[in-house]
Amino acid sequence: MRLLRLLAPAVALLTAAQLAAAPPATAALPAPDPLDPVIAAVKRQFTGKSGVRFTAKSVERTVGTARTTTSSGAYRLSPSGLSASDVTDVDEEGLYFRVRTIGRASYTQDNKYDPLPKGKKWRSRGYVPNYRWRDDLVDGINLGFLALAASQDHSATEGGTVEGTPCTLLQGTVTVAGLGTTQPGVRFSTKTGGFTGGTISWRLWAGPDHLPRRFHAVITWDNAPEEKDEGFDYIKQNKIYRHWGAGFTITHPPRKSVAPDD
Repeated sequence: MRLLRLLAPAVALLTAAQLAAAPPATAALPAPDPLDPVIAAVKRQFTGKSGVRFTAKSVERTVGTARTTTSSGAYRLSPSGLSASDVTDVDEEGLYFRVRTIGRASYTQDNKYDPLPKGKKWRSRGYVPNYRWRDDLVDGINLGFLALAASQDHSATEGGTVEGTPCTLLQGTVTVAGLGTTQPGVRFSTKTGGFTGGTISWRLWAGPDHLPRRFHAVITWDNAPEEKDEGFDYIKQNKIYRHWGAGFTITHPPRKSVAPDD
């Protein structure tokens, strides 16, 4: 009995020492944002001067009329944005507009507005800001838009496949203070000003490498009901990205095929 009495305090002391040495409980870490790996993967493509091809379809309703445009082309990427692009838009009537941009120089072709002199295939446009890619473009590979999407509510689920590639579907809706259109697409602004704001409901399918494979957006202007037939109402766009990292080049057209800007 005396031995048991001696051991009991020792056990109690040992237990207290063990408790004192135990590491403190840590607070649960927040779940990683599902867009983080997508943003990181796209950043690597830009910093690695990669490239990607795409096809797209958009439906826009403006001034009371809806029209459909299909697009196709390619982008060469650089750490500062796009180093080059070549994009062709074709409307329902078969009228097309093509713009190729390398650095600060742009060249265009179209079969509606700008008949070219005999023997010429391109029109030199020089530096045209409205032809250029910027961080305010609504696009699934635009880091500016991806940052905006990550800043507002979004979720991730299993997304089936896109052209045979298993994908994760990320989706959400963002509100913006301003929306406007230029040749590359719809631009957004988070600052109030002279533009009509709206909402962008987006879905992005990312592959196992976290790179976007498909992007779908419904962009709706906050026009008052009585103004629905006086400006933009909505634009719906669907874009497929293919051949990430493809080793193609986009070059200036041959000089002899280029007509000067009028």
